[in-house]
Amino acid sequence: MTRIPTRIACALVVLASAAPSRAADPPPARSVAGPAAAVQADDPDLDVNLAQPDFMLSALPTTLRLPRNRLAFRLTHRFNQPLDESGPDDLWGMDSGAIIGLEFRYGLIPGGQVGFYRTSDRTIELFSQYDVVKQSDNMPVGIAAFGSVEGTDNFTDEYSPAIGAVISREIGTRAAVYAQPFWISNTNSEPADPAADDSTAMIGLGIRVRVFSSTYLVAEAAPRMSGYAPGTAHVSFAIEQRAGGHLFQITIANNQGTTPANVARGGPGGSNWYLGFNLARKFY
Repeated sequence: MTRIPTRIACALVVLASAAPSRAADPPPARSVAGPAAAVQADDPDLDVNLAQPDFMLSALPTTLRLPRNRLAFRLTHRFNQPLDESGPDDLWGMDSGAIIGLEFRYGLIPGGQVGFYRTSDRTIELFSQYDVVKQSDNMPVGIAAFGSVEGTDNFTDEYSPAIGAVISREIGTRAAVYAQPFWISNTNSEPADPAADDSTAMIGLGIRVRVFSSTYLVAEAAPRMSGYAPGTAHVSFAIEQRAGGHLFQITIANNQGTTPANVARGGPGGSNWYLGFNLARKFY
């Protein structure tokens, strides 16, 4: 029998021992995000709510939840000159200046948010909102508790606290309707009669309808039920466009107010309607 030379035999032994018997298994996948990030990723508050794309209608709140540890920003703009006193020459009041507001809100806890809002007339509002009940198969509406206090002259004078509830009903992904009963103190900042009403009870009513994939129509009103009720009750109409985390809204309202106390005070009588806009941005 032919013998394999010693050198060849040694080489075969080395090659056989070096060749893997099977393909090596890949290392197990390792999560680099950690359990905290997984919980955040599963937070339903991060999902887009097509029926409620924003935390406000025009000047009244909604029940949209702000995810925990997330931020949102809003810019409001209400031009000073009424539409019936303006026209194309001054761009329907856009040349007249405006009351401008800046708002920041933060998701403090699941379902709970706090915020800061300042307008260019030096009014500062601090507010909080907590989602008490979420709409579900067993609950036909969502309910949130709302509380705020606003102060004039950069929160150094004329404080007006407000408490209330925001009740919403989402209709699929196409619409949401709202009722917002509120009580606001110190709405009559300069009462001529010491016995005059110094607070206002009102109920906000609103609706938002998605007419196209990301275009909405909005309407809201805030009739006063009792207490101080000068001028006309706040009414506003708007059209808005959502683009990712941005929402741009054009408003026509009979009142320039965007805080609870100024909404409760209503607008001037007559046919005064004001052009304005809101710009909102979610940072999530």
